[in-house]
Amino acid sequence: MAGIYICFGNDYANPNRPFKGTSMIELLNTYTVVDIETTGLDSHFDEIIEIAAIQVSNGQEINRFNSLVKPNQEISTFISELTGITNEMVENSPGIDVVLPQFLSFIGTSVLVAHNANFDVNFIYDFTRLLDLPPLKNDFIDTLRLSRRIFPNWDNHKLQTLVNNLNISDTVEHRALSDCVNTHLCFESMKGYISANNLSLDTLWEHYGTMSKRIHAQTDQFDLDSPVYGRVFAFTGTLEKMPRKDAMQLVVNAGGICGDGVTQKTNFLVLGNNDYCKAIKGGKSSKQKKAEKLQIDGYDITTISENVFYDMIGAENLMGGD
Repeated sequence: MAGIYICFGNDYANPNRPFKGTSMIELLNTYTVVDIETTGLDSHFDEIIEIAAIQVSNGQEINRFNSLVKPNQEISTFISELTGITNEMVENSPGIDVVLPQFLSFIGTSVLVAHNANFDVNFIYDFTRLLDLPPLKNDFIDTLRLSRRIFPNWDNHKLQTLVNNLNISDTVEHRALSDCVNTHLCFESMKGYISANNLSLDTLWEHYGTMSKRIHAQTDQFDLDSPVYGRVFAFTGTLEKMPRKDAMQLVVNAGGICGDGVTQKTNFLVLGNNDYCKAIKGGKSSKQKKAEKLQIDGYDITTISENVFYDMIGAENLMGGD
């Protein structure tokens, strides 16, 4: 996959995904759990370094797929510390052009289950586009979305938190296959919790949108399932598509919160596309270094590019898309 390292964000930003599957709200017994590990969070700049899947029938694992992937760019020290995947580990692994067709064959048309599913689905979809493969059309269920509705009072809904609070395991290894195993167990546990407590999906998904006093939004109708709702954002660098104040307005209009700097309460640090590209090549701002340190220390914070921010907020529709 020559050339993936090139920063081609201007031409590939905010890709339309016309064949992307639907985010479902179902408690299925037959599905396929998927997870990927990557060199970063932006499919326009970053690469997949591990991909895994577990086929589930009647709630039980029946088959699994797992492969390391050799990227064209170096794996950064931060990603190695986060995932445990080093450049030496992937040196003799196949490239994504070999692994992804095998993965797509394994999952077939199954409904997918993943934690923070839009990340995995969008990343895989974009690489099918890049490699001229059939697009990923599978519908999917997001355990992050489900857990936020079932356990709204938890401090966060990271996979590690679910695993701990649902007594799945004491630790989480940040690797694709182990994340699949834990996501499968968490999904089955949440299904059991819903049944044991006589909850219904209709009740869990009732819309209670009211405007928080701390959010100065231009609407009081919030989508509680949005990945932006209730999350704290900080920005650094110059945005390509709009002034920072307009991006901050989009956040609060979606029920999110904007902060001036990076703190332990920050959930997302947004880098302008040019700054994200520079960061891949080794230049990082003090905000980004602080965010990475907090993430390594276990805080619920992630650094994302401007492109990923627009994906999260649906801003490509506001800007007319590509």
